[in-house]
Amino acid sequence: MKIFFLPAIALLLLPACHRTVTSVKEKPVQIDTMQLIAMPAPTAKVASNEVYVVCRDSTTYIRFGDCYFSLDWIIPDTQLNDFELHPDTLYFRLAHLRTIEGQMLAVTTGESNRIKVSQCYETSAVIEQEPLLLWKHYRSPWETLFPEASNFFICRTYTAAEKRRFPPATLHALQQHVKQHYSPAAYSRVAQMNNFPEPPLQIEISRYYIRLDGCYKQTTNRINKLLIIDVNFNG
Repeated sequence: MKIFFLPAIALLLLPACHRTVTSVKEKPVQIDTMQLIAMPAPTAKVASNEVYVVCRDSTTYIRFGDCYFSLDWIIPDTQLNDFELHPDTLYFRLAHLRTIEGQMLAVTTGESNRIKVSQCYETSAVIEQEPLLLWKHYRSPWETLFPEASNFFICRTYTAAEKRRFPPATLHALQQHVKQHYSPAAYSRVAQMNNFPEPPLQIEISRYYIRLDGCYKQTTNRINKLLIIDVNFNG
């Protein structure tokens, strides 16, 4: 009898041994017909006004009050941010070779009215991956982003001509600026130029701005957040 019972017992135990354990996933937030993964729980409170920043994989979540927004490939700039004193201005750096153009910006509004989202950009003169941050810049006008679905926006994509916009400048003014503020090696590169702009100098987008404006339903308090996102040229 034991010869027959042992295989039978083994067969009964096999389903239990091979039963797949269902992993516990984060609770999704339903927004219209699309889904957005809920913001991860913050590990620490950043400021007394309930500003939090949480990074999960390639996505960064920024929470203020009962609202939060998320965007990929941006990294909080710890040297420039002061969430306690300046919670409405948030600085980030893009991951190397990444852009916000064409990205989906998700905004969860909680108890606030619908938020208005605007975007603009800034160009700089760039010498071999080094932007001349102390010189001239072109700032584009603000453009309103219209939601693709409730709370979902697509960041504006710019043409090659838009990315080359720059204030009027002369080669002599460029050379004098670099000679005064940058290294002799940088000056030697621009000293050989015959026209502005030409290699090794290029005009490129160096910074993106995203603005969120809105108000809460129950109070007169306004939501006014400015995201400043610097392009990472050097990796």
